Amino acid sequence: MRSGWFAGSVLLLAVSSPFVETWSRQSLVVHHLAHGLMVVAGAVLGYQLSRTLRHPWPSPLAWLGLAAALSWHVLPLLTWAEATRVTHAFAHVTLVAGGIALGWGVPSMSAASRAYLFIAANVVMWPLVLVQIAGAFPYSAYPGQAPAAGLAELAAMSVSWLVLAFWPVIRKVFDRPRIAAAALALIALAAVASWV
Repeated sequence: MRSGWFAGSVLLLAVSSPFVETWSRQSLVVHHLAHGLMVVAGAVLGYQLSRTLRHPWPSPLAWLGLAAALSWHVLPLLTWAEATRVTHAFAHVTLVAGGIALGWGVPSMSAASRAYLFIAANVVMWPLVLVQIAGAFPYSAYPGQAPAAGLAELAAMSVSWLVLAFWPVIRKVFDRPRIAAAALALIALAAVASWV
């Protein structure tokens, strides 16, 4: 159980590093992937929290988490988040908090509730990704990079579907002590390297 707390914390530390922040200012693809990894880090921490403390209302919590994670893809909020460093930092905190809420709530939800949550995420994200790929989102700080970022988000969504589909198998693999230790070592190495 401690390895999940470690992995989530170290992943959050890595994506919050000056290296990733600098690279994110230059590449919209890196920027979006870093934001996605913030949600993932939060979800790992939230999952660990769910194993320690059950939330009395897991479904509303998960829906709030999804709203927090997806809201920054809507153009008026996206523009506001990019306005200053403070608003951008607030977006980062919200992404991590959304991930924590998802990780905390989803494990206690019924299969049907999880399916509704997954469908809702896709109903929101697919049109946004397609609009990005078409170049219709005006990212003033990243001229001409929206199509590549949209394709990267599409790839990330596909990977997340595969992870969800094969989660029982993946979990068995990472339950092996040597594999878990190697994965944690790689995450820790990436975090250290990103701060050096």
